[in-house]
Amino acid sequence: MTDRRKPPGAVRHYGVLVGSVVDGLQRADGSSPHYEIHIKGGGDYRIAVNVQSVDDSEVLAYFDGDFARSGTLDLKPYLHGGRGFRRLETGPSGSGGLDYLRDKLFPVDAMQPIPATGHGVSLKNLLNANVKRAKADHSAVVVAFGEYFEDHGQTDKYFHFRPERGIHDIHMMQGNRGQFASDNRTHGDGALFLCFGNGAEISALFVRFQTQSLHTDDRTGAPLD
Repeated sequence: MTDRRKPPGAVRHYGVLVGSVVDGLQRADGSSPHYEIHIKGGGDYRIAVNVQSVDDSEVLAYFDGDFARSGTLDLKPYLHGGRGFRRLETGPSGSGGLDYLRDKLFPVDAMQPIPATGHGVSLKNLLNANVKRAKADHSAVVVAFGEYFEDHGQTDKYFHFRPERGIHDIHMMQGNRGQFASDNRTHGDGALFLCFGNGAEISALFVRFQTQSLHTDDRTGAPLD
């Protein structure tokens, strides 16, 4: 589902990354295209958002340009807190971790295939519009939940800052089978929020893959059907 370039036995660091948008671009290299966002949050970071699956199928997504009205997630602690990455615990007793299937953040059944690129509605067009707005608004804040990565020996190959660091796995992290079963967990899903006007306006993006089940074990996140 995601970039499978973590070294064997790599330690997972799920959490939330907060900062201001510097730039964004969509790349198509490799087997899993992403939309990349450069942010500043007490340093430079990159957010890698999956926009297509490794099998070339469209991801299922739910984009809400008026998420602030839903009242299903209070982002104010992140908007008014420190910038940078903060680790969150996953699992049944996880504190602050998102869960698509248990937190009622949005109507999961309404997720639909959205193409990575193209005319009309595409993930690239949706993200480009919001990134452009955030770049022009110095008060805008991006809040991204996902998996942290860092390599002190590398320069970021897209935005050229050093060290290379940021978060990826900006998608549901449960209901997987086969080679991705080790990703399963509860209260550890990824999502992207672009916040404007001190949180009065929020654009939210939730992503999952078509192979992921919506019926999962409450403890492990493994598929039940």
